[in-house]
Amino acid sequence: MLHGPRRALGVLGSVLLLAASSCGPRPNAEDPTPIDVSLPPEQAALEGAEPIRVNDGGWEFVITPLASYVLRGVVVSRENYRFDWNTGLSPCDVAMVWGELEAGDAWRRLDWSQSGRWYFWRWSGEAPFPNATVVRDSSNTHIVPADSNLARAARSLSEGDVAELAGELVAIEARKGGQTVRWRSSLAREDTGDGSCEILYLRRLRVAGKVYE
Repeated sequence: MLHGPRRALGVLGSVLLLAASSCGPRPNAEDPTPIDVSLPPEQAALEGAEPIRVNDGGWEFVITPLASYVLRGVVVSRENYRFDWNTGLSPCDVAMVWGELEAGDAWRRLDWSQSGRWYFWRWSGEAPFPNATVVRDSSNTHIVPADSNLARAARSLSEGDVAELAGELVAIEARKGGQTVRWRSSLAREDTGDGSCEILYLRRLRVAGKVYE
């Protein structure tokens, strides 16, 4: 039987454990169906979709859906953001691979990293893939979660996770005082440079047999 400080520490440990577990994402359902990461993302144009309006941190965001989008792949990197103008709206970026880069864990022949809303890859010695292959079969996706549970789920993705992300690619107009900022998703898989990342309004995430939506 525990007495005095030892008992108090035991109770405190239990409280901290419960608090930590309550902060994690909560799945809405289970779906153990294998995720096919051999194919490129699915995309279909949307016309006349209603804008989504969000207020956060003094910013007024108007989010316009451009295309439905389903991305299935392996997470090679994830970066959480906290201090940019858009972090309340888009708290993380997720870099993923599919197709040729996924086959046989080929993506592990490259070093992946993220910074400043960009993603990077590099290698030592002879290039294991043509650069065009890496561009075609990988992406850096700016995640705009539809709710806080999806935000927690996206921010908890880890390298090596096989995941399915579904929602809409969007264009965003943000206003604060006299300032206006525009942020628009790429709609292609083979573009590079500024503006080539996807911005996904995330409505559903599936990973490790659990569904968040």
